[in-house]
Amino acid sequence: MADDWGAALVTTFALMAVSSILAVVIGIPSAIAATFLADKGAIGRDREVSNWSRVCRLAVPLWIAAMLFAIATPLILHAAAWESTAGKFGWLVKTMTGGNLLWVGWIHGVHGSAIVGLLSFWAIRNIPDLVLQHASIDMTPWRVWWNVRLSLARPWIALGVVLVGLVAATEMSVADLHSVRTVADQFYLFYALDPTMTSVMMVLVVPFVLASIPCSVWYLSGHSGFYMDMAHRRSPSQLICAFSPGMAVSSFMALLWLILSLLVCQTAMFVGLVLQAGHAVRVEGGRAIASWSWTACVRSLAEAPSMFAQEYAWTIQLACLTTIVVIPLACVVGRRSRTHPRSAKATDAAMVALFVIPGPLVAMGIVRLFAFGVPGFETLATQTLIPTMMAVGVRSFVIAYLILRFAYSQISESVWQSARLDASSWRRIISVELPAIWPAVLIASIASAIIASGDVPASLPVLPPGVTTVGTRLFGLLHSGARYQEASLAFWYFAALLVLGTISWVIVKRRMVLS
Repeated sequence: MADDWGAALVTTFALMAVSSILAVVIGIPSAIAATFLADKGAIGRDREVSNWSRVCRLAVPLWIAAMLFAIATPLILHAAAWESTAGKFGWLVKTMTGGNLLWVGWIHGVHGSAIVGLLSFWAIRNIPDLVLQHASIDMTPWRVWWNVRLSLARPWIALGVVLVGLVAATEMSVADLHSVRTVADQFYLFYALDPTMTSVMMVLVVPFVLASIPCSVWYLSGHSGFYMDMAHRRSPSQLICAFSPGMAVSSFMALLWLILSLLVCQTAMFVGLVLQAGHAVRVEGGRAIASWSWTACVRSLAEAPSMFAQEYAWTIQLACLTTIVVIPLACVVGRRSRTHPRSAKATDAAMVALFVIPGPLVAMGIVRLFAFGVPGFETLATQTLIPTMMAVGVRSFVIAYLILRFAYSQISESVWQSARLDASSWRRIISVELPAIWPAVLIASIASAIIASGDVPASLPVLPPGVTTVGTRLFGLLHSGARYQEASLAFWYFAALLVLGTISWVIVKRRMVLS
């Protein structure tokens, strides 16, 4: 029922709980395993390099890159991959049916495990060495892990859980595919075009309450709960104190868990799409018989670019145009947060507020804006991508701002003050700031393009007639189950994101080496 907000709230909280539990169960052990292997690889740098150290040094960066890619991958693509594997036409099982909250929680949980895992890994790895040295005097290595490392990383783990809950509460495409009526999905179905004050308040209350928790802790504690010393470098002697040579079995188990998390978060998506592209069902003697062949797979994948050419073209246009508009604005606002630190907190709070607004509500506001009767607005709404760019640009802008704000904060105070004394504003921007932040600009551009291309909840209500992106086409097709056409459509979208993600990773790695 349209007015049954109580049931929608219960469903939303249940989905948040399932997603968060799965994210913690997968993400935290993965972070522990990655930290363990990273320390083992660090020993190999300063001592005789063994094959095991080489494996550790390869496994951890691969895991980090895969988790970043899993976070950046739009949820509609996660849904398409898992629908191809376990949906009503899935190649493996056919248990992912409508109304199944556990499956929706699984998709959100797998996506969220990358968030929780990366935040936990970052926090654990950046605990000051002095703290670990003092703890190792009186504690066993396992007690150091439990009582010190995980305890100090707890604020970041909690932040990851909150982010997983926020995504589950505000993203409606996966829930709608499986007829799980969350608050965001109920708003999209019944109120997106004719909202009431009650519906707007209901769709905002959960994300804003969730977002206020870490923000309040952050500002009231003076950032102390989230502070990490990033300037330290571990020495081999400190590592050996924490991890003795007799822990080879633990190292092997850590590597197995890391491989398992890679399989669940990334490899399963790719394999699912490829297998579904060549999957076919024929009826013989009244019985359905499933089959798979390389020929059918290659043919489906080869036909997809021409079959869905319009969807790919519109997606590229929307992503590129949104990025062209968003990045300059993010640069300006990010720079202002550095030049005006007193107003930076207010800007950060505004960005958090923008990010947590559900996509259907953003789209509704833009629809209302272009329906005011202003001359030319109707033409813009029905014949251009401007309203869609505005809708998908909200979260793209927030993410780009955060990346560029961090990049500006990494410019040393001495360089910043010296440039202010010796050069004008434009000269500082061109000769000092842009050379320092250009890798972040490229990464922010890629992130903005990926988000804009896959933000189905925000784009669906405002796309002009005749325009369909890959995400919205998948959203429509997946309601009847993923077949080989949908898998082929999603495969090339996945491949394009993989290329963009690889470019971002190369930029980050090169920047780290140069610094």
